Amino acid sequence: MDFSAFYTDTMTFSNYGLEHFFSVLVVAVFGLWFLRKGKYSWDEKQKWKYVILFAAVLYGIQLFKTFIRLYLGNFDITEDLPLQLCNILPLILMVALYYKSRIVLSVVFFWILAGTAQANITPTLFNTFPHYESIRYWAIHTGLPVIAIYLYYVLGYRFQFKDAVRSALALNILAAIIYPLNLALGSNYLYLNAKPPGTTIYNLLGPWPWYIMNIEFVMLVLFSAVLIPFYIYERVKKRQTPLTA
Repeated sequence: MDFSAFYTDTMTFSNYGLEHFFSVLVVAVFGLWFLRKGKYSWDEKQKWKYVILFAAVLYGIQLFKTFIRLYLGNFDITEDLPLQLCNILPLILMVALYYKSRIVLSVVFFWILAGTAQANITPTLFNTFPHYESIRYWAIHTGLPVIAIYLYYVLGYRFQFKDAVRSALALNILAAIIYPLNLALGSNYLYLNAKPPGTTIYNLLGPWPWYIMNIEFVMLVLFSAVLIPFYIYERVKKRQTPLTA
């Protein structure tokens, strides 16, 4: 059996093509199933067990990229360390869920729904399925939003504006740590030294370094906007409660 398609670069992925929509649809269906199981079928212990396992699987998929590139001999320290935000998140989530740390979970909740989720709309992907990078990209960028919604819908976390501010501050601290590393390695983790390739929200924010400053404002707006659908959901649920009582 020929497995070369799993690791041979194709560079043929096209945004908004069939693979783009199908990838998002598949995980959306899985996400709905996972949320319903967590809400209505699993006991309290299972609710935590399975979401921790989910985060661990995502982190394993992320680490696999590093190992396969080392095996293939094309590992690039400027691109392949798991230091992009979406690549770090599965590990942070796994640990935070294990210790049930509300503070850390509130931080990553906004990182995921304001940052990772938009990567499904404007993918920075080049290789098509069944390439391992395609599998990794969609698993991470669709799986993380499922876990973020799980925090609210199944585990009952309710986050507020002060949590959004804390999340923004934490992201700035992370950027302050990563930026000197970028200078030392000649890398661009967290896209602090240059914009990501392709058509993304960064294209609307001006050239470097102005987009770094502009994104601070955008980040607060997006983090705040994340709360809106949950606020609306709570309002609707409160109105329906007397009718169903």
